[in-house]
Formats: sequence, structure tokens, C-alpha cells
Amino acid sequence: MSSTLPITPVALIALDLDDTLLRSDLHISEANRNAIAAAEDKGIELVLASGRSYAAMKRYVDFLGLARPGNFLICSNGAEILEAQSGEALDRLYLSESFCHEAAKNIEDHGFQWQVYMGGKIWCSHLNPWAFLDERLSGQQAVEVTSRDELFRGGQIKFVIPGEEERIAELYGEFSRLYEGRAEVVTSKPYFLEILPVGADKGSALQRLAARLAIPMDAVMAIGDAMNDFTMVKAAGWGCAPANALEAIKAIARVVSPKTNEEDAVADLIFSVALRQS
Repeated sequence: MSSTLPITPVALIALDLDDTLLRSDLHISEANRNAIAAAEDKGIELVLASGRSYAAMKRYVDFLGLARPGNFLICSNGAEILEAQSGEALDRLYLSESFCHEAAKNIEDHGFQWQVYMGGKIWCSHLNPWAFLDERLSGQQAVEVTSRDELFRGGQIKFVIPGEEERIAELYGEFSRLYEGRAEVVTSKPYFLEILPVGADKGSALQRLAARLAIPMDAVMAIGDAMNDFTMVKAAGWGCAPANALEAIKAIARVVSPKTNEEDAVADLIFSVALRQS
């Protein structure tokens, strides 16, 4: 880990959840919670930035005591910036109704199922083992879609396409080309491909939120591990990664912790970078 400290004091820390702040048992350690509390005591803004929906993030918001006026969340891989306490949207991007119908057909024509998230539920083209895995990961109920017209009316925030890693990697390449300029295509896990509105990524959302809070990006610290964290880690003045991060993320991170998400990497990075300035 680099011993160089920020010239501009860290004023905002953006934290990915899965495989970064969360252990594999989907819990936040006391060490990480204490580090977050210590950062808040120093006046540093804390923002959870996840591919999850608000409903799937709420338990962690409550556990960390972040459900207060003036706190914000980046949800759905940057498609939403929400108030942490109420879930009200400051900023929300949508895939159009016509695009949703087109994407659903394309996904199925390639032999995959799809999922969208609304009303605290996982709406699935068909119930399947991947949907049940997502139930466990997100704490939301999986429900089979009965009316696509009704589901897609007014658009949707994102599609998730689950599948085996090799098939998802191949589909990522194909859909990245197919939807270039029309949607963002990213993997949140090796077995989850996501289709999002243009401009929906964690880095862009973090920049918009920092501007709203009048915080320069060189005073922002972002910690993440996966490809959906790439833009966030790159945009932050202090982009950081746990030891378990993908090599592509570690390659762009300014600081890489020697510890994994199972070993309190977030606490290590907060104390070693953000809180070593005073």
C-alpha cells in the first residue's frame, strides 16, 4: 500500500457493497462499521454506491446509521442517486419502454433469462435458479412476470441477465457492440450482466453527486472491486481497491489494500488513507 497521503483532505468516501464492504456472508464487519463511524466523526461524507436497488441496500443503510437527512446513495450502478433516509430520487435514468421490449426479446433470443427490479421485488422472465440466488444475495422476492406491457410501461431502470461466466463474457462482448451509444453494458459479477441507460455508471453518478455537494473529485475516495466499479475508482482522486479486486480495478487504483473484503479492507483503507491526514 502506498504511504503517500492526499494533499486535499478526503471529504467524501464512496463504498461499493458486494465483495468490498460486505463479506461473503453478506454482512458488514464491526471493524468496517467502526471505520465508517470514525470517518463520519471527522466530517467525511459516506456514500454507499452499489448495483443494488434501494430495497436491497436499505438494511445496510440502517445498520450503518446512514438513514439521515443529507445522506445519499448511488443505486442501480449509477442509474439512481437517492436520499438515504427516504429513498426519494435526486436523479434517476430510465431505459425507454420500447427499448425494454426490444432488449427482453434480444436476451431471450440469445437463450438467457432476464430480471428487472421494482417495488422491492425481482421480476423475472421465468423463475430459475439464478433468480433464487439473487433472492439470497439481495433479500428481495423473485416473482415471475405476467404482463410485460404493464412491467415495461414508463420504462425500467435496468436489466440483469444471469448466466454461467463463460456465456456472460461472450454476451458482454456482443451486447456491448449491439447497444453501443444506446445503453451501458457492464458486469456487476462474473455471472450477472447488466443493461443500463446511457450515462448510468457509478463514476458519472459520483461526479454528479460530488458536484451537488460542492466537493472536488480530488477530495473523493472510492473503494470498489468489480468492473461496475471501474468508472468510480477511476474518477475519484483516491480510487482504492481491496486485495480481492479484479486485476483491471487494481491496475487503475491509486491504493490497493493488502487485505481482502473478508479481512476488513475498507477499514484498512479508511484508516490508512482518509484518516491519516490529521
